[in-house]
Amino acid sequence: MSKSSTFCIKPWIHIYSNPDGSVLPCCIGDYRLHLGNIQSQSIEDVWNGEKYRTMRTKMLAGEKCDECAACYNIEESGAISPRQTFIDKFKKYIPLADTTNSDGSVEMNLRYFDVRWSNICNFKCRSCSSTYSSSWATEDNNKGDSKKIFIFAGGDNNDALYNQFLPHFENIEEFYFAGGEPLLTDKNYDILEYLISIGKTDVKIHYNTNLSNLKYKNKSIVSLWKHFSNIELYVSLDSWGDRAEYIREGTEWSVIEANLRLIKQELPRVQLCSTTVVSSFNVSTLPEFFTYILESKLFNINNFYPSLYSLINPDFYSFSILNNELKSNIINKLSKAKFSPAVNKRIQDVILSLKQSTYDEQLLQEFKKITFEYDTLRNRNFLETFPELNSMFTSN
Repeated sequence: MSKSSTFCIKPWIHIYSNPDGSVLPCCIGDYRLHLGNIQSQSIEDVWNGEKYRTMRTKMLAGEKCDECAACYNIEESGAISPRQTFIDKFKKYIPLADTTNSDGSVEMNLRYFDVRWSNICNFKCRSCSSTYSSSWATEDNNKGDSKKIFIFAGGDNNDALYNQFLPHFENIEEFYFAGGEPLLTDKNYDILEYLISIGKTDVKIHYNTNLSNLKYKNKSIVSLWKHFSNIELYVSLDSWGDRAEYIREGTEWSVIEANLRLIKQELPRVQLCSTTVVSSFNVSTLPEFFTYILESKLFNINNFYPSLYSLINPDFYSFSILNNELKSNIINKLSKAKFSPAVNKRIQDVILSLKQSTYDEQLLQEFKKITFEYDTLRNRNFLETFPELNSMFTSN
């Protein structure tokens, strides 16, 4: 199974849900193909529901699952997919596949946990939406688009959902907290405090956070993190300075820098790194971005392993809006970047994604329309913030 081109261990040890309760194979599963919904079903009913069972039987038969197209596409481009990474990380649990019943049902043995408890977030990142950001939803409401502002997995009171997962926490080996913004989410603190209370502080904890707030209500996240020995803190950074403030609306770059320095000083055991959504906004300035954050000593240059994700949706922010000349210039620039082997490998993966992309004039026109719409709404100016991309507007 570890060599299979279709198998993934996640459906045997992991459950993922969006703030709206929709369950997917993982965070990059096709959001249109839900496996169930934990707002209307128990987690056990979803786990061995028809769609989950079908996915397991197809994987065991060597068949591809439509829900997992993102990983298959990444692998076809020549890059390493999350499916492959996860199998390598949790390969000791591959024998659980042998316990699968003929109908695809299996005992729930959760070892990896990723539930997006709510869409509460103080940012409005360009690549995001109201599903993952209450600030986005508020803005949509102000525009006249009727949307629910706050979304909670399990319903408006997700305590019942939390109590369903509680018996599994002792066996979970890795907790992944993302959002919304996890540092503004009650359940993030509830889980940490529970783990501290039972002495399970050697568990691996992985965060994806905008790191804009280190205090929530009367709680200090730094004080709680000091109890844990194995924390990976991935900070969502798509660029620096005014570019960061444009792409991830709500960012105060000086605050982010100060919080990064505080974490380095107060929590030296924390593995601190960045995660970047690479889009048409920032792909051409990745070398300058990495140079800035390393020269500013925001991260440890000897232990810097950034996560780069080439944006697919919304597709009007993807590489497909870059014309061939601009794309060729960007590829040439990225090819000359000189960082550590680990960083260079990730940049090469971005180059592969650029080469795989196909220019789409219609998407470019949509990009222009939406960009100017939100620039007006947010008092931003794309042409001033990204002068290197002005040709996208002046050449058509």
